Amino acid sequence: MNSQTRSADPGDTLLGGSPVFAQVWRDYKVILVLLVLMLVATTVLAPVFFNPQNLINVARQASITGVVAVGMTFVILTAGIDLSVGAILALVGVVLSMLIKADVSVFLALPAALLVGMTCGVVNGVGSTFFGIQPFIMTLATMAICSGVGLLLSNGTPIQIAKEAADSALLGFLGNGNIAGVPGPVIVFAIVAVAATFVLRYVPFGRFVYGIGGGVEAARLSGVPTARILIMVYAISGVCAAIAGIITTSRLFVGHPTAGSFIMLDSIAAVVIGGTSLMGGRGSVIGTVAGVFLLAMVANLLNLLGVSPFNQQIAKGAIIILAVLFTAHGLRHRIVQQWNAL
Repeated sequence: MNSQTRSADPGDTLLGGSPVFAQVWRDYKVILVLLVLMLVATTVLAPVFFNPQNLINVARQASITGVVAVGMTFVILTAGIDLSVGAILALVGVVLSMLIKADVSVFLALPAALLVGMTCGVVNGVGSTFFGIQPFIMTLATMAICSGVGLLLSNGTPIQIAKEAADSALLGFLGNGNIAGVPGPVIVFAIVAVAATFVLRYVPFGRFVYGIGGGVEAARLSGVPTARILIMVYAISGVCAAIAGIITTSRLFVGHPTAGSFIMLDSIAAVVIGGTSLMGGRGSVIGTVAGVFLLAMVANLLNLLGVSPFNQQIAKGAIIILAVLFTAHGLRHRIVQQWNAL
């Protein structure tokens, strides 16, 4: 008999002993349990949640946060943070609205909007690598700058765009269009998530991202071009925020200089709930996607139950704390250690 037998995980039995599904259970059991509990709660408390139109609305709302959260996943995997995503989203919306209002072709306005987001991300990456500014401080400064530029360009007022322009083939699809009943924003979110998953799993760049999260100095000594990778990571986050800004503007027919005020908190929450470590080096886009939909389900359920927005924020904060506690490694040892130190 093999003396090195592994203690059985309940998930191995529940999932039929399949190595693939057992691995999924071990990696995502916390978020899976939370999702199941949410489904049970919605079934009991608000069966109307499962109305097809409501499910489509939930998916549509989740897609904007989801796109930003995918970019945030790259950043947090490197043990960084990006506080500027909401301000970038708003700035991109203002720039896109101004270009469309000036009769610039959509096929020129969209790349220009994406370039704005990417440039902001590159600035974050350069500041935190070449100049050694902590990501928290660098992205906080970029957030302030982008907010100020957006307010300056718009004179502090929303920039309305003609509904006819927003209903053009491309912007109409990105905002309120659909394919076979699936909303355009959800399709964009799916494409971004699948592409990010592929990059992190099968492209050397993805391995470098995880390596930097495990230890930037060790990664550098191993030959990883850490500065270049970090700049690219923040550029990806900026582009994802820009995509979310384009979707938001296309949906609302307006570029608002204060749009996306809560997107930064929601995206970080989704990433953390999805199991990505704030210390870097551990996590996945799959977990982030699950975290996005969990938050969207919670928000929708609370709305259906008539819970005030203020209490919804309290519930969201409590869920984040619980998710971090459940996914923390060595939590019991840490609690005992700190208790003994009192």
